[in-house]
Parts: sequence; C-alpha cells; structure tokens
Amino acid sequence: MNKKLSELIGIIIGDGNICYIPKIRKYYIEITGNPKNEESYYDYISQLFFDIIGKSGTILFRNRGLRIRVYSKEFVEFLINHIGLCFGTGKFWRVEIPQEIIQSSKNIVYSCVRGIFDTDGTFFVSKKGLKNYPSIEIVTCSRKLAIQLYDILRNDFRVNMRHRNCEKYTTGRAYVISVYGFEQTNKWFEIIGSSNSAKFFKYQNFIKSFK
Repeated sequence: MNKKLSELIGIIIGDGNICYIPKIRKYYIEITGNPKNEESYYDYISQLFFDIIGKSGTILFRNRGLRIRVYSKEFVEFLINHIGLCFGTGKFWRVEIPQEIIQSSKNIVYSCVRGIFDTDGTFFVSKKGLKNYPSIEIVTCSRKLAIQLYDILRNDFRVNMRHRNCEKYTTGRAYVISVYGFEQTNKWFEIIGSSNSAKFFKYQNFIKSFK
C-alpha cells in the first residue's frame, strides 16, 4: 500500500464502480464525475491509474456526465481479492475503507480520505449572521463508511456525524460527516488537501475573500 494507491481506492469508494463478470470476461473500473468542472481532475485520475498499473484509461464525455474507464482483469481481481473492495449491486451502502488502509500510516489513511472527499465530498460557504461560514461535508449511504470516517477524522478534527432522510439514495437515508468553521476547514486543506482543482480553487477563493 502507498499513498497513490490509497487515494485511488478512495476515489473508487466515492464515485467508482468495479465491473467483474468472469462469464463474459468483463473486467474494468469506471469512475464518473461532473463534466462542467472536473475535466482536469479526471486527467489527474488518469495519471494515477497510469502510475499504478501502467494504463491511463479512456476519458469519455456525455451530455450530463464525465467518465473514465480502465480495463484490467489483474487490477480488478487485485482490488477485489487482495484489497477487499466490494462491487456489484448494493456497493454504495456496503462500501467501506479496506483494513489494509485503516491499519496503515496516517498519511496513507488520509490519502484515501482525500480521494473520498474529492468525489463524494463538498466544500461550501454559508451565511451565519453577518459572517461567511465554511464547511466540509462527505455524504454516504454506507453506515460502515460513515463510522470509519468519523473515527479517523476525530483524532485531528472537530467532526460531526448525522443522518438525514434522502430520496436520492436507495436506502432512503444518508449519513453526513461534517467539519465546520474556518479553523477546521483550513486545517483540512493543510493536512488532507484536495487533488480536485474545482474544490481546491473554491477553497482558495474563499481564503482570499476571507482575508
């Protein structure tokens, strides 16, 4: 395990899908995103794949989506059999951070968290009275993943975990991991960071306006 692989696994946990159908010899990893502001981030993901397995994959644009797909039986079986990533129907409420990452160094663990944040997380600024109030949220319908994120982050952050009803999710319920306030969000970008330029630039613009 290393930081690049851990971050890629976090990305797959967030917005990824593993296709594993041996009967028809179909093996690939697919990640989907927003074509409006994530094109450069998907170039970054493509480079991650190349650095790890020597394949950069194919980036495709659709009317409402951005997709990268990488075909590799060896890597798919590695992720499933060695790392223990779940796949197939129900992935989104069963997914969790693999124990090999949980038991690794903090840098490797936070690399995975960065991948999850860059795909399933948001940085936003809301009004509280006369002040702009920055927040970071990661939303998941996997209770196991939510508990893992809470346990990881509470060592360095004032973190909150709650659930909310949400028709968007198959279970009807989503779990929200939150970090609030200037000090905590600033600490997030210092310690965990973001490889997604859309999220990072939004944070940088807030910092400029805050100053």
